[in-house]
Amino acid sequence: MESRVFLLFVGLLIIGVAGYLAFLGLWVRYVFAHLGGLAIQGFLACWAGVVARKKGYGFWWPFVQAFVAPIVLGVVAVLAVQLLGGHGCGAIVSLVAVVPVIVFYYLAGQKAARATWP
Repeated sequence: MESRVFLLFVGLLIIGVAGYLAFLGLWVRYVFAHLGGLAIQGFLACWAGVVARKKGYGFWWPFVQAFVAPIVLGVVAVLAVQLLGGHGCGAIVSLVAVVPVIVFYYLAGQKAARATWP
């Protein structure tokens, strides 16, 4: 299942880059740019999930931590900037917010195996 998620993000990246280049002079290119950014965020979330799985944790909870939480933080940052009269994109906030999740799972120790009933 994890490989399918990775392939989904590969497809999103291809669509995002192709659409951005195809609609270079139009406003719709921003939609495709955000699809590409979503793909990059997904690759980083997959990285967090793979690192966590190698340490004995599950894939999906670290993936969600590295995908959903940073995107929400990016949206909140954009809303705050827009309310203050500025313009911008929340990509830098989202990309920076995923780093602590990846680092956490790199630094986490091996998960202890659960005891089973004899």
